[in-house]
Amino acid sequence: MKYKQLFYNCSPGYINSISPDLSNEVIDTILKLPKRPTQSEINCDLFWLLGAMDWYYDATPHGLTDNSPDELGISLTKGELSGRNKRVLCETSTTLGAGWHADYAKEYGDKLVQIEAQFGTIESMFKDFCGFKIACYERRLALGIEIVMSNPGKYFAHRKNAISGMAYFDIAQKALMAIGLNCPIWLIGIEE
Repeated sequence: MKYKQLFYNCSPGYINSISPDLSNEVIDTILKLPKRPTQSEINCDLFWLLGAMDWYYDATPHGLTDNSPDELGISLTKGELSGRNKRVLCETSTTLGAGWHADYAKEYGDKLVQIEAQFGTIESMFKDFCGFKIACYERRLALGIEIVMSNPGKYFAHRKNAISGMAYFDIAQKALMAIGLNCPIWLIGIEE
């Protein structure tokens, strides 16, 4: 897949300061995503690709099978990923009791990075941004990464009814500028 990106309160240099591997891990994951007809299939592919690079997860995506699709070239099982998962890293807050979790998380030394893959509503995207803000406020989060579709109407042209109100890159970019968060967010839009 192709992608576009926005560095909000961060830069490629900042991301590299967290870990020289971080940018490549995330971009390689996006580039390896095969074209899928549904959002849930993309979520499953992200689960396998990120899990293979030791990212921890909040929950298994709907429709996830016990083994990765052959075309991803991953030999791990769902049980193996579950056995080594550190879900606690996905917690948005450790003090507020909100019970929110990011989809994925990984520590690079003492720097926590969380990923939200948002193929749901614009409202859910705002919740993701609030989660990043809370984790930054608690001085736990070094970087939040929001992954959305660039143009869901084009990508899912065969499913117009299923994408009504879906979060997408341009609205995410405009929202970040309008709400003025003071935390580092790397916004990535998946394209065909």
